[in-house]
Amino acid sequence: MRNSKIAILFSLMVTSISASAMGFTVEQGKTFTNLNMEIGKTSSGVYLESNWLKNTKNGSQIGGAGLGYNLEFGPIMINAGTKATYLGPKKGDNGIAFPVGGGITIAFTDTLNIYGEGYSAPKGLTNSVKNYVEANGGISWTPFTPLTLKLGYRHASVDGKDGRPGHTIIDGPYFGGGLTF
Repeated sequence: MRNSKIAILFSLMVTSISASAMGFTVEQGKTFTNLNMEIGKTSSGVYLESNWLKNTKNGSQIGGAGLGYNLEFGPIMINAGTKATYLGPKKGDNGIAFPVGGGITIAFTDTLNIYGEGYSAPKGLTNSVKNYVEANGGISWTPFTPLTLKLGYRHASVDGKDGRPGHTIIDGPYFGGGLTF
C-alpha cells in the first residue's frame, strides 16, 4: 500500500513538472559566471532546477540540483526547496552540502519583477564545512516572451571547519539573460 502511494505521488509530481515551462539563464559578474536550468520555477507547483557557478578569478565552483514548491498569491510567488550542492572552493574543503531555503518574486507589472532567495546548509547538512550559505536577488524584465533580462547580486560563502578558515566563493553584482519556453 505504501509503495502505491509513493508511486501515485511521484507520478503526480512528474505530470506537474512535465506541463511546466522550462528556462535557461546565463549570468555574468565581474568575477563569476552562473549557468542555470529550471523547469516549473515560474508557475505554482513543483519545480526542478540546476546550476553551475564558477569564480572566473580563482577557479572555485559550485554545482547543484534542487527541488522545491511554488505558491502563487496574486502578484507574489513564494517558494521553498532544497538542493544537493557540490562545493569546490579550492581551499581544501571540497565536499557536498544540502542547503534548505526559499525565495520570493513580486511582479510589479507583467514584465517587471523583483526577486530574492537564500539557502543555508548548517553543519549537519554538509560534509566538509561548518556552514554553507548562498543568496541571490535582483530585478528581472521581460521585454518580450521568451526573453528575460536580469540585474542582481549573488553571494555564496562557507565557514571552514577543522582549522580551515571561512571564505567567500562568490560575491558581487551580475547581469543575466535567459529564455523560458
